[in-house]
Amino acid sequence: MAASGLVIAPPAVLALGVALLAWAWWGQTPAEAEMAPPPAVTAPVAKHVQTQAEPRTQPVARPPVTAAQVRLTDLLAAPEISLRASVQTALAARGEGGRLYARALARRCDALASLPPPEQPPDVNDARQQRAVARRSALTAGCSQFANGEWLALVNIAPDEAPAGDPLLAIQQSDLDDAALLNAVFTHPDPLLLDELGERLLRRRINGEPRLFFDGQRFDDEAGRATAQAALRLLPCRFGLACDDRDPEVWLTCLRGGGCASSRAEQATPAAQALADRVAAALRARELQRFLP
Repeated sequence: MAASGLVIAPPAVLALGVALLAWAWWGQTPAEAEMAPPPAVTAPVAKHVQTQAEPRTQPVARPPVTAAQVRLTDLLAAPEISLRASVQTALAARGEGGRLYARALARRCDALASLPPPEQPPDVNDARQQRAVARRSALTAGCSQFANGEWLALVNIAPDEAPAGDPLLAIQQSDLDDAALLNAVFTHPDPLLLDELGERLLRRRINGEPRLFFDGQRFDDEAGRATAQAALRLLPCRFGLACDDRDPEVWLTCLRGGGCASSRAEQATPAAQALADRVAAALRARELQRFLP
């Protein structure tokens, strides 16, 4: 009897254990697999994706470029198709000389309007001429962004428009004597201002006659005047003016039939380039005595 009880008892216990295991496997584990694991796995991933996505979207919204962030000289080298935007940026920086720059930019439309029609098609084998034609097309598109006569109002300074708010325009329009003018230029050696002043930088009255003069030398004869004038044309380039084929003085000369070049320097003689270097050095050093007889 005792022995048979021992034989029967283990199968019952085993059956009960199997039932408990089956209940644990089929009843508890699937529910825990549905609830507990997902938060443990997916929540960190979702947080990780969100924190990574934010930096990628931040740089998209950028503030617009303001006049204070743009050098005025860069506006002269900006694409011609952006002419209206360049003029508006220049006008917003009048206190730094922007009115003078706006006038220079508007005058490009005037130069374009006075450009004679081509006598023959451009040479397809001349890359410089092709670039000049492309710039003419871009400037035509840029000037078309203005309303009729709108750029004409910027070409000249109206009599009732005081230049005092623009330091460069005030110098350019002044009637200062030689020494005062040069001292003003020493203070504002702006490339466009140098380009606008031109011969005034070297013109002196000697024996009652206006002469081009520098460093004790008078440029009286035709060859000397041509050298001095060419040097003054190069002088703004020494102070940051874009004088390559982006310069209207370069590509407009090409379209007018005056010869196609890649820069103002290419159009100048070695003597003119050397004189431009000397004048630039004297301006930077503020050596007034080199400009006066």
